[in-house]
Amino acid sequence: MKPVFLLLLILSTSARALEGIASLESLIYKKNLDYQAQINFVESKQALSKSGYSGFYPTLNAVGGYGQNKTDDLAVIQKGYLGYLEGHANLFRGFKDQALADQKNIDAKLSALDLEFKKRDLRLQLTEVVSDMIYLHGLQDVLQEELKVTLSQRQMAAKKVSAGLTGSVDNLELDLRENEIEIEIKQIDQLHSENHQKLVKLFGEDLKDSELDQVSFSEVSKIATVSKEMRSENSLSVQKAELLKSKYESEKSEAKSDFLPSLDLTYSAGRLTPSEESPTKFNESKYGIVLTVPLFSGLETYYKSKSATQQIAAADKLRYQAQIDVDSEFKILKSKIDEKISLNSINNKKLNIAQKYFELTLGEYRRGIKNSPDLVSATDRLFSSKKKKFELLKDLEILKIKLENIY
Repeated sequence: MKPVFLLLLILSTSARALEGIASLESLIYKKNLDYQAQINFVESKQALSKSGYSGFYPTLNAVGGYGQNKTDDLAVIQKGYLGYLEGHANLFRGFKDQALADQKNIDAKLSALDLEFKKRDLRLQLTEVVSDMIYLHGLQDVLQEELKVTLSQRQMAAKKVSAGLTGSVDNLELDLRENEIEIEIKQIDQLHSENHQKLVKLFGEDLKDSELDQVSFSEVSKIATVSKEMRSENSLSVQKAELLKSKYESEKSEAKSDFLPSLDLTYSAGRLTPSEESPTKFNESKYGIVLTVPLFSGLETYYKSKSATQQIAAADKLRYQAQIDVDSEFKILKSKIDEKISLNSINNKKLNIAQKYFELTLGEYRRGIKNSPDLVSATDRLFSSKKKKFELLKDLEILKIKLENIY
């Protein structure tokens, strides 16, 4: 497995993640059964790839039993025990053995790529659910802060209503806002519970919120510089298409080898002729060089070669399409990242203005210049901007991991 894991290490060197998520990544690769099963498949293919060179080695068998020979040249029937060592060496089979070995090596590489695909898919799922949890935890904090501010404003409004400085509509306005916040909190709590079940699905067990609180969103400045230049030929999808093409080319070589003659060396030593004499008497031997020329195989070889030719043509098209898909997806995701970064910058400015607007409105409400709808509107703008900040950071994190997974 060392060569395979070395390949995967090379493939994963450019991977980035949420800040502080490394320990969760290591844990998910150990806990996720789908990933562990894929490792078993890789080890299986690795073992088969080593068996691909067996055709280059001679074979040796021990043969024993009882038999009889009857021919016109012999006066008596030869019968009795026989036992000998039988060997075979392939001298030439039209390069078939090399083609078969190449196919098994390619299968091992394809299996390693599938493992890397699975690994990246797990990283994406983990990033999505953990980003969602950071987002939900942030919203819970913001909503609790907003509820606290609203309750404070309601007490302020109640005093003004009691003093006759304003009508009961102020109480109703803030009561409605309190109910709206409570509804949001319930919805967030439900989503939070659902995300914990997603963690169970990924890890086979739940994770504590305290473990998730160790993870944070990446800095926007780091996301802005991610993957500025990528080469599509390095993507896993394109590599897989290239490997499939190589495999089909090898299958075509294997099919063509069936048109060519084969040359084999056979050898035997021991008791080759059935005899009832001493069973320990092994004094016979024979060897031969056998040339086999294929004359007709029912057109099987022809159609196998034709099939492989079509598969090679298909693999060429798939490789080209994979390159187009990768380039297009990269541009789409990079454009979305740029847009989200720009929106985040605008939202930060909006948050600063909303904070000032809220403070001014609150002061004017205390002096009786503004009424409750003005105060609720200013409060809603402030906390909407705070919530939007977490939403944009979550979107950026997921877009970043999707972009990284392309290559």
